[in-house]
Amino acid sequence: MTDVQTRELRRQIAALRRQRRWLPSVLALGSTLFLLALAFWLLGFHLTWWTGLMAFVLIGFMQYRLLLASHEATHKTLLPPLWLNEFVGLGCASLVGVSLFNYRRAHLEHHKTPQSIEQDIDGYIYRPLLAAQAGWPRWWLLFTGNYRDILTKLRRKFFGDGGLPGTHALANAPRPGLRAVTLQVLPLGGAQLGLLAVFWSLGLIWGYFFFWLAPLLTIALQLDRIRTFLEHGYNFFYPGPPQADLTRAPQSTIDVETHFLERYLFAPFGFSDHQAHHAHLTVPFYHLPALRRLLESHQPGYVRRVRSSYFTLLARMIRAPLAAEREADLPVPETAVSATSP
Repeated sequence: MTDVQTRELRRQIAALRRQRRWLPSVLALGSTLFLLALAFWLLGFHLTWWTGLMAFVLIGFMQYRLLLASHEATHKTLLPPLWLNEFVGLGCASLVGVSLFNYRRAHLEHHKTPQSIEQDIDGYIYRPLLAAQAGWPRWWLLFTGNYRDILTKLRRKFFGDGGLPGTHALANAPRPGLRAVTLQVLPLGGAQLGLLAVFWSLGLIWGYFFFWLAPLLTIALQLDRIRTFLEHGYNFFYPGPPQADLTRAPQSTIDVETHFLERYLFAPFGFSDHQAHHAHLTVPFYHLPALRRLLESHQPGYVRRVRSSYFTLLARMIRAPLAAEREADLPVPETAVSATSP
């Protein structure tokens, strides 16, 4: 690219970053809350075995959407102005047991570039899956590892990140004091007490544990783990890393071209354009398709979208042989540059 083209590209990206809109976020959040309300209505007034099952699944998927809405708030791009972004983001995060400000601190480390997957603070989620044997062993680890991840996240929340595997970027960070932990816990406690009150008003006080905590642990967090594995692990199988040593392989991600239902349920808030998000993390989610088209047109190193459903990608990656086995004869380069670097 010439200097003039580079300046024009930067100008267009800056324009996308500045253009903030209410409607996409209001529709995304409004539909999520409406479907949650529908699930609670089913539980309160039409509870049978099949409506209970429907509500369980629906709540789990909407909890997942709340989790990804809090991710957008972490980047301060969910809603303008900033105070509204923080207020709504804090509410979304607290409902699903996440401390927004602690999450922001850790998540921004995930966006450092270039970095290897060993340095990636979220590498503990997908790195063991890259090294796992194909087939049932990888499938088993994908699902059972979710509960180990929950323990890791709880330890981060209350004791900081020092000493945890895959958290080198924050290894020297001080542990949060009593005041910091209290400020993290109060919104979470308030949100959970509010949910208990809702279930109590429906005459289902036990429902908080069965219809809120259980879907959160078995559906919402599992969906987030699967998505992280797919988006950050795909390039290590297809075509595979530039070196056999996965610990030194560069962090990578992809864009996925899929249908509306998967984008709503599995990749909401722009996650299907995750490579574009990593390239310019302060561009709001509703501008990511435009950003992706700009990068595809102007940056030769930008990896094109994977045209597939997430379900198909998961099946392929579960069965894929280890990339290290296919690339064992390749020379190891002296340096590794992130595939997501702009």
